[in-house]
Amino acid sequence: MLGVGAAVTLAAWNDSEFAKSTFTAGSFVFQGSTNGTDFADHASEAGAAALTFSTGFDNLSPDDVVYAPFALKLTGSSAADVTATDPVVPAALTGALTFASVATTTFGCDAAAFAAGTTVPTTMQPGDTVNLCLQVTAGALTQGATGEVVWQWNAVSQ
Repeated sequence: MLGVGAAVTLAAWNDSEFAKSTFTAGSFVFQGSTNGTDFADHASEAGAAALTFSTGFDNLSPDDVVYAPFALKLTGSSAADVTATDPVVPAALTGALTFASVATTTFGCDAAAFAAGTTVPTTMQPGDTVNLCLQVTAGALTQGATGEVVWQWNAVSQ
């Protein structure tokens, strides 16, 4: 009988405590612009933004250098690590073009902007815009060779 009474007494002193929280994933939108103002998603090679290169891009000779501006923007609530892949070059131009890029303080791109540019950042915070200056230098081209080159930047949330 004593054992039963003790069990009831212990049961009377049980207590529980709970806590909970709602978790929400951050988000970001990574967009590009060919004019530094109007940003849009260009999420595939087929939907790539059309760059406007400086005069001569459509009539290259060896040692010619051309430039094009492009801007990247990150919006949302999460920061992102940004990487650029090597441009995809068609067979007709493989080995005939070299590529470089720098970050500039304002939107626009020419030899002076390229020379004054800085290293392209590898991290972007929400609200950041990075103005890029893309440089293409012609090497040993085959006369009449033509093809579409595609640049790609990737953003991965931190």
